[in-house]
Amino acid sequence: MDILLLILIIPFVFGVVMFLMPLHFKLLQSLHILLSVIVSSVLLSAVSKIVNGAELSLFHNFIFLDSLGAIFLSLIAITGLLVNIYATTYMKWELEDGHITIKEVKNYFALSFIFTWTMSLSVLCNNIAFMWAAIEATTLASVFLVAVKNDKKSTESGYKYIVLCSIGLAFALYATILLYSAANGKIEGEAMLYTNLLANAASLDPMALKLVFIFALIGFGTKAGLAPTHTWLPDVHAEGPAPTSALLSGVLLKCAMLGLIRYYAIVANGVGFDFVQSVMIISGTLTLFISSFFLIRQHNVKRMFAYHSIAHMGVIAFGLGVGGAIGLFAALFHCAAHSFTKALAFCSTGNIAKIYGTKDMTKMGGMIRIAPLTAVLFGISICSLVGVPGFAIFVSEFLIFKAAAIDGAYLLMGIFAVALAIIFIADFSHFFLATFGKVEGTVVHNDEMKFTENFPLIALAILIVAFGVWQFDSFTFLLDESVKTIMKK
Repeated sequence: MDILLLILIIPFVFGVVMFLMPLHFKLLQSLHILLSVIVSSVLLSAVSKIVNGAELSLFHNFIFLDSLGAIFLSLIAITGLLVNIYATTYMKWELEDGHITIKEVKNYFALSFIFTWTMSLSVLCNNIAFMWAAIEATTLASVFLVAVKNDKKSTESGYKYIVLCSIGLAFALYATILLYSAANGKIEGEAMLYTNLLANAASLDPMALKLVFIFALIGFGTKAGLAPTHTWLPDVHAEGPAPTSALLSGVLLKCAMLGLIRYYAIVANGVGFDFVQSVMIISGTLTLFISSFFLIRQHNVKRMFAYHSIAHMGVIAFGLGVGGAIGLFAALFHCAAHSFTKALAFCSTGNIAKIYGTKDMTKMGGMIRIAPLTAVLFGISICSLVGVPGFAIFVSEFLIFKAAAIDGAYLLMGIFAVALAIIFIADFSHFFLATFGKVEGTVVHNDEMKFTENFPLIALAILIVAFGVWQFDSFTFLLDESVKTIMKK
């Protein structure tokens, strides 16, 4: 069977299978891990075919996988697998503490496969209308992962999430319709296919394309968490379970960013790169400074990482704004670096909530003595988030500086440096407070987690360091090919 068809079938079928399982936690836990491994293996098998030069398409190019999509499919496979494994531990704790029922756990595991299915579909769609529909479907699938506890706060957060994202994505729908109207009858082939639109971008009306990009930025930018339409993100992360936050921040935001990047490529090749770069610089700068200002004021560890997600979507936008081959490479690399880092950060908050029974960092302290491994993992995520050399995010932020320096854009370098400095100061003050400070609240679990419980976090930490110090040829190949596709070289 075609590998793309398997990707379209397997996660959905596994979600249905999980719904039909009996209410037995050990069975649900084992099955969730096994099926997650199978799904990720299939996704990575498709990625390996792209790395080896294969061209994958289905249904007359309606579904396809290119090097750009392969990068994001890798994130769904790797980050998704490790978070799903950690979710079995987190849900066990929630079940033991009476915060959740076994039926809600089963629903969570089942919906996580449906969520994976919608994200994979959004990456594989060559038809821009179906890509939009798939991204909208990710909202519907993930809202129940946010409101899994069915209490008042998580339900309100779920409503806010679905309403704001759906309103935002309505602008992306306008962009889709306008782009189709501009292309229909003026280009060869199907006017709904991304590959045809990119190949014939120069034939499209420049004014229409500029309007398309503004709508796409508002629409996909809302879902990705770009300011000023980012307001759903902090509330959702604060109330949702830690694994849900890890999936949303580590994977889902990147799927929305992929939609925006595809429009960036079409419009840039239609009207020139100066327009899209200028728009993305404004968006990235606005996002960086708004998020860094709120970051300083946060004491809730999950809200702090939520504002970090917004900040790093700003970094990706800034990289797209700086542009050029190096800037685009940096922006795409940052998608992967942030995916691993933010998954580790949010999974760490699960451990931290287990230890202190609170998300308020002013009531924490002494974590290095209580749970040294969790403190180290938490520290690795912080070091990567602020761009310490040797960690993955440093690589992409350094490349953005390099791209700006090559272009002589010293003002942009200064703006970027100031924003990163604010984030650096805010993060380390919070980290030292929770890790080395005096315990101000109550310690609920005065011990480190088991190795098996920390295993997914350790694997994420290894990935963060590995991508910070090593160049992986297959991943670099995907990045290079994606940059060539966007720049049509």
